[in-house]
Amino acid sequence: MTLSTVWVLAAQLASATMPAGPTDTILVGQARAPASQTAVARREPQAFDASRFDSLTATALRALFDDAAAAGLPVRPLVNRALEGAARRTTSERILRVVREHALALRDAKQALGDRSTDDELEAGAIALRAGLDRRALELVRGSRTKAPVVVPLVVLTDLVRRGVPAATAQEAVAALGRAPRADDALLGLQATVAKNAQRGPGMAVDALHRYVKAVIVTSPDAATSTSSDRKPVRPPAP
Repeated sequence: MTLSTVWVLAAQLASATMPAGPTDTILVGQARAPASQTAVARREPQAFDASRFDSLTATALRALFDDAAAAGLPVRPLVNRALEGAARRTTSERILRVVREHALALRDAKQALGDRSTDDELEAGAIALRAGLDRRALELVRGSRTKAPVVVPLVVLTDLVRRGVPAATAQEAVAALGRAPRADDALLGLQATVAKNAQRGPGMAVDALHRYVKAVIVTSPDAATSTSSDRKPVRPPAP
């Protein structure tokens, strides 16, 4: 699976860190797209345009970018957020706060996911943390996918929680499907199923989640065995 469809979803999730706007809706319409298109909808890196900001804000942003680069963190997501805030005519104080908070989330994501994590994984982890999930949730996802990228499970986990699925329930479902054959397709299918049923209320979304996971595991005995024997208790994040 490539990294193009999942980044459509991650960019949608990430947009919620700025004031409400037309891109603040999490879309799942491409969750069933062909594998060649599926993966966090990638935002293309943008060069930092200091002319979009007053001199004090531009200087403060450059300092944040330099600190992130020195810490081995991806700078592209921070630049994108700053430019997004400028495009929305957000106040300088708000832009600096969002960029600073996201830099801290990227740092925490790196500590939870490991130094060898890709920039895309760190971005997905940072978005998950800012959505209310804790570092333990990221560690569990990494533990269930030691040899595979964790972008898809992190994006799906974040989306499930934002749609009202309890964090512990969402984490267990993502961990279970993460061990199934064609795990990314199964996870994107779960996301689409929950999104469809969430329109009828959180309870219906959770019921649909349980039915979907059960159906996948029944058709994948190996996944059922590994999840029942390896899964550790999951503690939901603090409210």
